[in-house]
Amino acid sequence: MTMEKRAVIDGLLAMLQHRDGLVRQKGRRLLVEEGGAAVPGLCRILLNSPSKDARWGAAKALGEILDPGAAPALLDALEDRNSDVAWLAAVALKGLGREAWKPVLQRLVERGVDSVAVRDGVHHIFAGQKFDRYEELFATVIRSLEFGELDEAGSMAAAEILKRMLNDLWQECRDMGEGEG
Repeated sequence: MTMEKRAVIDGLLAMLQHRDGLVRQKGRRLLVEEGGAAVPGLCRILLNSPSKDARWGAAKALGEILDPGAAPALLDALEDRNSDVAWLAAVALKGLGREAWKPVLQRLVERGVDSVAVRDGVHHIFAGQKFDRYEELFATVIRSLEFGELDEAGSMAAAEILKRMLNDLWQECRDMGEGEG
């Protein structure tokens, strides 16, 4: 990224911190137009800004850009102290679709028992998605989360999906290697 481009993005990121909502909105819209180049800065604001309005704008922009590289920051934002920011993080992760499944499931396995916010966010992320051959396992996870809990069956189903996804990836890599010979 050129220094000029970085300066533009830094200026737009500063607009997210402004006290005037119209300035924040304009900055957010222009950051969305910058696309992937704006993602690292948006993630920093999402995770570190003391301003709930700036974090909200960053989450909203990331939900429009839909860059898988933002998933770790969005996962952390599921536990934001502001429920609107957490909700937008869940909406953004849902928008990533299948690309977010693995990190979302990993976070659920790691933090789902301890964090109501993670459980609620994951329930929203997965509700209404199509899961192909994982449909039955995901149905178990979603059912487990419906009442704000992660029971043993839901936890085991999440771990099994991760295991199968890893096996599928390994098989794809193996198949690609055999095709080169």
